[in-house]
Amino acid sequence: MMINKPEQLQPKKISDDEFFDIKKLRFEFDLSKTNYELDVLQNRFLEFYLRSDSRFRRAFYQNYTNDFIKYIRDKCRLNEPISLSVLGEVRSGKSFSSISWCCIHQGYYQRRFTIDYVCANAMEFLEKVKSFTPEKLYNRIFLIDEEKMSMFSVGSVARKMKLQDVQNIIAINNISTIMLNPHSFQNKDASYGLRTFGRDFGTKTSRLMLYNLQESAKLIPVGNLYIPIFTALLPEDYAKPLEKAYLKKKMEWVGREQRGEGDILAEIRKKSAREFMEDKQFLSLKKKNEKWTYISQKLGSEFTKSEIDEIFQVTKLLEQGIKL
Repeated sequence: MMINKPEQLQPKKISDDEFFDIKKLRFEFDLSKTNYELDVLQNRFLEFYLRSDSRFRRAFYQNYTNDFIKYIRDKCRLNEPISLSVLGEVRSGKSFSSISWCCIHQGYYQRRFTIDYVCANAMEFLEKVKSFTPEKLYNRIFLIDEEKMSMFSVGSVARKMKLQDVQNIIAINNISTIMLNPHSFQNKDASYGLRTFGRDFGTKTSRLMLYNLQESAKLIPVGNLYIPIFTALLPEDYAKPLEKAYLKKKMEWVGREQRGEGDILAEIRKKSAREFMEDKQFLSLKKKNEKWTYISQKLGSEFTKSEIDEIFQVTKLLEQGIKL
């Protein structure tokens, strides 16, 4: 059985340096010659699911790859965003296969997917959405890699980031997202979930179970997807620079974690404090209680008292010239 290459939409006006012809994707492989490997426990779990769950068993033997690619194509044709959540064990192929979906998505817009749209966490994603120009946002897709916490469900943190404003930007600019997590479908608002179920090292493809997250609270398996990892999917002149940039960025994230610099909430506090240190009105205030009140009023009721206290304390450190 062969997997078909994605069809092409009508070309759009794209700059020469980012133009990509989706027909150049290397998508054809023989599914009958694949052997998707799992560790011994994952393999036992898979055998158990196949024996005990008739719905999972039916889904496991359904190939939804071409349908899923057509779904991405239709969404691009209609200029509608997609929202996917991907889970899988560490080094199960979820990152490299997710980049493949991103490349297919951008390929339908005749555009290359770049490292600018890979984020370490939702904090970085939100910052990019708010800082990128409309030209860099329109009809784009972001990969939020190894998401450790959902900024969309952490109470005051989500509110303080003004997510309603961000969601409006996302809707207006047709911004799509893929969120990754080793343990769960992180984005509860995603339309579909993908779970890795083995890699074939011969064809360099990943197998993922497709779940419909829209039907009910219970996860509903639909069918399997088979996708080449992006280093096998893309032409070499596209794949090599993207792989190098991705691995470099990944190592930077790992380095920050090892140095204890991966606290997202601490980064939010420092960023807010730095913004106040560039605020002329804030700097003109002399009394501590005036500065605290100013911070409270600027941030609004969405911030708790303790959060305002912490940001105020960080501004005091910055005033003393202490580097954080």
